[in-house]
Amino acid sequence: MSKVANTFSEVQNAGQLIRDIRKTRGVSVNELAQVTGLACSVISKFERGKTDIQFSSMIKILSAMSLTLEDLCHSAVFDEFLINELVEKAYQFKNDPVMLKNILDEIQQRDMLLRQERVFKLILIMRINTSQLCPIEVNDYFDNLEELLTFDAYLALLAEPFLSRRIGLRIAKAVSRYQGQRPQIMAAVFDAFVDRIV
Repeated sequence: MSKVANTFSEVQNAGQLIRDIRKTRGVSVNELAQVTGLACSVISKFERGKTDIQFSSMIKILSAMSLTLEDLCHSAVFDEFLINELVEKAYQFKNDPVMLKNILDEIQQRDMLLRQERVFKLILIMRINTSQLCPIEVNDYFDNLEELLTFDAYLALLAEPFLSRRIGLRIAKAVSRYQGQRPQIMAAVFDAFVDRIV
């Protein structure tokens, strides 16, 4: 069974977080229901981890509680998002072939790999073998990105020594949109690829 399919715990974690914050702030379920337009039973079941919730309803609750998606990310809600942890770990140990091999072994145990996970796997193989040949799938991945997200930023930094100048330029342009308040990982990508803009 794919580990991706087992993500209901994140829903339960989010519900518990909302409940804890709501209680800390002295907001009743009834008050939250009035502000969001959601039924009390929907909010209550979600907070107790008894049901999933639509994303639009989640946004209403977050907005009413003055919470952002970033607040969720800094909580323990997404602790079980293994692939994100693995890509961060791979970046941290990018020069340690033994650690990269362990991460690769963990990825290969998954039943099914999504495209970004397949690209991650290929990048790990390149780093372990110090191969100078960048697979077409890796180039295509970065060539077709509309925007650079956190996971992609880690991938770009891991793949940087193997990417063509053209792909590096594309990544540099994508990350330059994050001027101002750049997350730390975006700043690292900018620093790694900025020389490709000039």
